[in-house]
Amino acid sequence: MTWEDAQTYCREYHDDLSTVNREEAKLLSANPGINHYFFWIGLHIGEPDTYIQKCGAVRKSNYKLHNAPCSLHLPFYCMQVFEPILVLQKKTWDEALDYCRQTYTDLASLRSQMIMEEAIKNTLTSQTAYVWTGLRFLAGHWFWVSGHNLQYKAWSKEGELQCPARNLRCGALDRANNIWRPNNCEDKLNFLCLKKL
Repeated sequence: MTWEDAQTYCREYHDDLSTVNREEAKLLSANPGINHYFFWIGLHIGEPDTYIQKCGAVRKSNYKLHNAPCSLHLPFYCMQVFEPILVLQKKTWDEALDYCRQTYTDLASLRSQMIMEEAIKNTLTSQTAYVWTGLRFLAGHWFWVSGHNLQYKAWSKEGELQCPARNLRCGALDRANNIWRPNNCEDKLNFLCLKKL
């Protein structure tokens, strides 16, 4: 894929394009499945001296970073930086947010099918039917409090509520139906935190 398409793919299904140090580049270069001289990494160089945008690629033969036109179609690696962790305490959405930010990283962003499936597996032992996520409605739209993109969506068949009732502005994972639902922010639920790997 082009660098931009690779980044979009990685952000949709994982966390982002991989960043690597020299040892990691050497390890990734040894992958026999990569049949190209270069592979993309998560570095966008911009326009240093020409009108052609440059992006970061690693040369398989020497593990060194090179700049290449971002429009090239190269293989790439994605990285998973966070994993969802179930917390078996019952808290309001705000209390859950505070707990996750103090103890882990943030309330969980279920921003891809893969992360959603992992979250569903992690919530099997939940004591509540719904589990808080980092989904919040504010200023006319839903967003992840972690700042992640809201491209992937798992609302019910009725779809995303464009203007939920004042008390239904916090997003929870409905474990029985594997969907997101607006919930009363004052309900006390178990919750999912993001843990940095």
